[in-house]
Amino acid sequence: NYWENYPEYIEEIKTVAASNGFKGEFMTEEMLWRTPDMPHETEPDRFTDISAAKYYARAIIIHLGHNVAPGLALPPDDDMPRAYSIIQALSTIMAGAKPADLSVAIESELENIKYYSFDLSNGDKLLAIWSDDTAVDNDPGVSTILKFEGYFAQNVIAIDALEGIQQELIIEIQPDNILIPHLLVKDYPIILQFTDATSP
Repeated sequence: NYWENYPEYIEEIKTVAASNGFKGEFMTEEMLWRTPDMPHETEPDRFTDISAAKYYARAIIIHLGHNVAPGLALPPDDDMPRAYSIIQALSTIMAGAKPADLSVAIESELENIKYYSFDLSNGDKLLAIWSDDTAVDNDPGVSTILKFEGYFAQNVIAIDALEGIQQELIIEIQPDNILIPHLLVKDYPIILQFTDATSP
């Protein structure tokens, strides 16, 4: 319940802080998902390198989406190479990204989809989307239809930070929206980058 309501807790903390005169930067610290190779007597250690990488990615996007700097606690990089890799990739992908609104309608068999949108300084837009269920090592993804209302873009690139790949998507440009007919939504953030994005 705590994690499910975490975004609301972030906004509550920010509201209370601002009402008491706080004007600085918000940040979190010590986010850590442990594997059995690095146990701790008071912290869960049931995660694999891959599932931990997925939770790190979710947490980074959630905090950036609420304009909070994500602070992580990390083991040596030889202990969790996949987690290190996705953190490094997101540091590049999300550099300079600012939270933004992007209207999207979603059709999917998944019931627990989370997403956050961002603006880049070059005018591109980003959308990070994932299934917020328990992360597993092998998630094939679920085909999902996305419709972005009132936006246009030259192309849309899907970035998979976990696998280190990116691919231009087949999109349908309609009079008042962009349709992505078959995006595989997985249990970790897939980043969609809209190049030359505009609204009418």
